[in-house]
Amino acid sequence: MAHRSIGFLAVALTVTMAACSSSSPVPSVPSLPSVLHASAESGLYPMATSDAAYPACPAQTRKRGELRCFAWVRRDLHPLDDGRHGVPGGVGYGPRDLASAYGLDQSQGVGQTVAIVDAYRYYTAVSDLISYRKAAGLPPCTITNGCLRIVNQEGVRNPLPPLAPPYQMGWLIEQALDLEVVSAVCPRCKIILVEANTSAFSDLLSAVHTALKLSRIVSMSFGAPEKEAGRLSLLPASGYALVASAGDSGGGLRGGGPSAPCVWTSIICVGGTMLTHKANKWTSVVWNDEQVNECGGPCGATGSGCSLVVAKPSWQHDAGCAMRSEADISADASIRTPFAVYSSVIPGTATHPGFHWGGVAGTSLAAPMIAAMIGLAGNAYHLHGAQEIWENHESLTSVEVGTNVYLPVTGACASSVRYICIARQGYDGPAGWGSPSGTSDL
Repeated sequence: MAHRSIGFLAVALTVTMAACSSSSPVPSVPSLPSVLHASAESGLYPMATSDAAYPACPAQTRKRGELRCFAWVRRDLHPLDDGRHGVPGGVGYGPRDLASAYGLDQSQGVGQTVAIVDAYRYYTAVSDLISYRKAAGLPPCTITNGCLRIVNQEGVRNPLPPLAPPYQMGWLIEQALDLEVVSAVCPRCKIILVEANTSAFSDLLSAVHTALKLSRIVSMSFGAPEKEAGRLSLLPASGYALVASAGDSGGGLRGGGPSAPCVWTSIICVGGTMLTHKANKWTSVVWNDEQVNECGGPCGATGSGCSLVVAKPSWQHDAGCAMRSEADISADASIRTPFAVYSSVIPGTATHPGFHWGGVAGTSLAAPMIAAMIGLAGNAYHLHGAQEIWENHESLTSVEVGTNVYLPVTGACASSVRYICIARQGYDGPAGWGSPSGTSDL
């Protein structure tokens, strides 16, 4: 799949760095088109142009041995100040929307910590998170008040990793998304951001092990085809909630199929849905925007798969797939139903040049959302990967509509097992056992 480059993000990064390091005038950022086309009633934010969104970490820029982030970014939305979201309306969902959609009690989570693992240094992470939480009406979460901690892959504050190379700067948007969706779902949780030196598998794995020393909940919004990462037996199988994204290339033969680390048995693998709101009711279908050719190419779909590498855990009991089935659970991921993110590296639009908000989605949204919900539930210490979800999922809302393949783009399902790519009642690959309704089964 061909996708548009992220050159404009590089321009924005250069501009912001100049502002941080010099008192000289900041050069202007080329503005992007401003088109407001969000439906406040449905929650659907349809694209208006042929390049309305892009993958923050495009597949074609990934080098072998590197893992991709799975965030997708809108470039065409500007604010509608209707006060509906607690963040600028017209950009994406906010904390109130997520609480309503998933039946969350956001007063919970006191004493819980969610660790986020990402790559490279996000040099404005602290100030951007302050701006987001203030706009969203959430309590402050700063290094000073002890709510936020940022460390390198060795677990110490200094030195933090280097800045990302130009082709990897989408990781900054990924970090903004991770920090802010955890804040939106569990505003009373503490957050630890563990920044790996690079997106190489070895560095991110080192960062994951560090995160496990600091928190029982770890969110990983990245991955690569399972054949590249292979089998992993070093992560704990109990007492932690390790949550990862299922990917964004669908379940087809062309780039789809199982993604690591999501497919490992110690991981709670999170698939993606499209979450909409109509007539006071929230509805989820499988995320599949592969037929939407408005992201410099197709706009992605949730990953799923029947592993060729990882043996089936004893607690998985779907009959069709003889190996590990992915995913286990699901949440919003469609770029047409994004989450509103604030980041100083997001450039403004033609009519709002200082507007640093953007709609961001992908299974990079879904994974930290589930991780934060586990923080609300407060029971990560007794989890055994996704075992509890497979054994007790009565409170999950089954996602029974949709598929993550679109033949012209993805090719046929990479698995011969029909439900690995097609939603059905009960368990299926794209959405797992469904999406949360409250946190009783997390």
